[in-house]
Amino acid sequence: MKNLSRMVNVVDTVSKDRINALKTKGIDTIVSTLNIVSGIADNADSIVEMGGNVKSLGLKWCVNLGLLSLYKEVLAETGADNRMFVRKAERGGFENVHKLFTKLAENGSAPDYVQIESEIFTEFDGISLGFEEQTRMINACINAAKAVNPACKIILSTKDSADNEKAKKWFNRFQVSGGKPFDIISLNYELSAETFYNLSINMSDLSRRFEAEILVDISSQESLGDADIALEDLDSAIEIVPLDRGFGVVYSNKVLDSAVQVA
Repeated sequence: MKNLSRMVNVVDTVSKDRINALKTKGIDTIVSTLNIVSGIADNADSIVEMGGNVKSLGLKWCVNLGLLSLYKEVLAETGADNRMFVRKAERGGFENVHKLFTKLAENGSAPDYVQIESEIFTEFDGISLGFEEQTRMINACINAAKAVNPACKIILSTKDSADNEKAKKWFNRFQVSGGKPFDIISLNYELSAETFYNLSINMSDLSRRFEAEILVDISSQESLGDADIALEDLDSAIEIVPLDRGFGVVYSNKVLDSAVQVA
């Protein structure tokens, strides 16, 4: 059985000293959310520096694409014209992600993973998108990342960690609508005895149905003191995901301050 990946969500950029401290906790991957806006590659010195710091310490880097700001920019330009919005959002996503990743690759810090949040399309008002339109926008970002680094693994995340019917419906619709291949499904989860069995069922079903590895993201849980499920229990559930497709866990930066070691 393979070792589980240990990832930490730092939200934004952090110093090399902090990254090194996280490494001593057993972390192998840094997850940072980058707020994608028009022209991000032109002002990316701090992002390039962070990527270089991650790589220099022998860790992997996962970039979570914060696309909401970019899509709001496009919406302000196009108004509630679906066709125009989708066309420009699709182009804007590809161009800005491609330019940013190209700059990172030129500096030896191309991300190992790129993550896209499936809920992004319900978080802005003023326009209603069909699923095929949403899929086109997601595909544009996947294409941009893969064009720069074909080895980059694609993570699609969902908040429906304990709702198997809802989760599998989304991924089914994504595939039927022409969604590009992806490698990992990330389930955003808060440790709870009440939902832990449902999480386990969801992990097993999604891994089989979509032939994807499973990542459990507990980074929204900033304190584990009151949790009625231990980290060891979570590890055990991920380790028994069928076909050795249990990938790992994402922790919060804050939780690791008080952790002796997570691995």
